[in-house]
Amino acid sequence: MKKAITLMIATATVLALAACSPASSSTPTASPKSASPSTTTIPSNAAESSAPAQAPTGGTPITVTAGDVVMTATLNDSQVAQDFADTLPVTLPWFRNAGIEYITELSAPMTETGPFYTDVQPGDIVYYNPLDSITIIYEETSSVPTLTKMGEITSDLSVFADLPNDVDMRIELG
Repeated sequence: MKKAITLMIATATVLALAACSPASSSTPTASPKSASPSTTTIPSNAAESSAPAQAPTGGTPITVTAGDVVMTATLNDSQVAQDFADTLPVTLPWFRNAGIEYITELSAPMTETGPFYTDVQPGDIVYYNPLDSITIIYEETSSVPTLTKMGEITSDLSVFADLPNDVDMRIELG
């Protein structure tokens, strides 16, 4: 219970900070992703940045299953994404937050070396190190500088609209 309250307070803080952050006017509006994979972009240095750069090469394909909904995704080659891949398969409880994302809290921290970025886009899978949580962003939003991009959903994001507010999602390799 104490952990859930802490998570809610921290989420409210993140949203408040994000609401105060100016949205980049040069960021194009993203449309829902199609079923075909796309290129992931993250900054090339560990400093805070809003300018995307080329992603590390490769990636790990995963599936995310919520009930009878199956989504495809790719984890990038960041250390935190590889730590997460090592825990798969796993079923985690996720909750909808502010109509823009699903969040799950991990039982232990993962290796977090960045790069940090603030140019979140719908479909991004990010690690939020202050709370050892993973977030799947499915709507446009602003960001905070403590996120590390782990990968992205490569299938249609519209499926998130019909998921329950609290849902178990199973993440598997492949």
